[in-house]
Amino acid sequence: MEKKDEAKEAWLNSQKMPTKRYYRDWFAKFEEFTQMTGDQILAKQAVDKPGTWEVKVLAFKNWLLSEKKLSEYTATAMSMAARGFFSYHRQTLQFRPMESKRISERSRVTEDYRFNLADLKKLYEVSDLQERYVITAGKSFGLRAGDFLALTRGDLEPYISNEPPASIGRIKTEKEKVAAYPFIDSDAQPIIKLMLEKLTREGKMNPNDRILDFSQAIQLTRILKRLVAKAGLEVGNKEVRFHCLRKFLSDHLASYMAESKWKQVVGKKISEGAYISPDELRKDYTRAMEETTFGRQVDLEKRAQISEEITSKLMAGEPLNDEDRRNMRTYDIRLRERGKLHCTDGEHCQRIVTESELAEFLGLGWEVKAVLPSGKVVIDR
Repeated sequence: MEKKDEAKEAWLNSQKMPTKRYYRDWFAKFEEFTQMTGDQILAKQAVDKPGTWEVKVLAFKNWLLSEKKLSEYTATAMSMAARGFFSYHRQTLQFRPMESKRISERSRVTEDYRFNLADLKKLYEVSDLQERYVITAGKSFGLRAGDFLALTRGDLEPYISNEPPASIGRIKTEKEKVAAYPFIDSDAQPIIKLMLEKLTREGKMNPNDRILDFSQAIQLTRILKRLVAKAGLEVGNKEVRFHCLRKFLSDHLASYMAESKWKQVVGKKISEGAYISPDELRKDYTRAMEETTFGRQVDLEKRAQISEEITSKLMAGEPLNDEDRRNMRTYDIRLRERGKLHCTDGEHCQRIVTESELAEFLGLGWEVKAVLPSGKVVIDR
């Protein structure tokens, strides 16, 4: 049985997710470079001459750049993680000023794409419900990917019926350990309502149930990249990340709010004395919303009507056309296509009835199978 690397595991267990996952992968590269485990590294450093491991960490960064062909940004992050391993074990490396500068130097090779409102509308028009949630709530809240992914039913449901922009109160962020005070804008509100309905259908009624069950924050970026390609959006050599939605909101809020205000909305560090109440923030956010929302709303009454029409088709055994299927994706209508059903008397085995008609049919032996968004009931026998 392989001996547990206690030094590495203790350091990793002091980190929070997703940092812990990244650090595990990054430290594996340091182990590959040194050909040692974490325990062996600490033991070797204890007997080596001062400065030996400072040189090794610098050499590690150069190895990542030259041998592994990683970007300077990534190589720096991995080197700083290795440095953090020593600091955790109180064997802090002492770099000279120039060495410290070399190890911390990093510049992103790529530049983020700057979405405009027309871009986001194009993405919205080719997206399904879950993707629309990522787009509309992403630009509405301006949270980092990890904080966005952590949002739960209990974070949003209490405020979903408030007039937009609706404050969702204090949301603790992971990176800077400060609070964000996001708002639900007029684009996000109807989509969030549909997402909450979706959770209900899936039996996820606990306030701690997450809105999205993605295991990794990178999946948010993958959704945006997929939609950019689907919409035919030209982004040149710029990078598309979920973080682009945070920048989109921050840039627009900055036109209507003081720096301390918009930073408070999206969860960036401000001085304690700069705190503003959500009610005050809402006034400025309302003005900015004219530039951050594209106004296309999900008509819930229309959804109920379409759901009923499609259900009637399926019950009659009629095939669905392309428009029906588009509407099912757009409005997240989930019905099973089935053949035409016949009873011995030649009538359909299923019917759609109103609530007032229900008692009569139940008395004749019919059973309830589903309740439509319109309030009408699907029964069969």
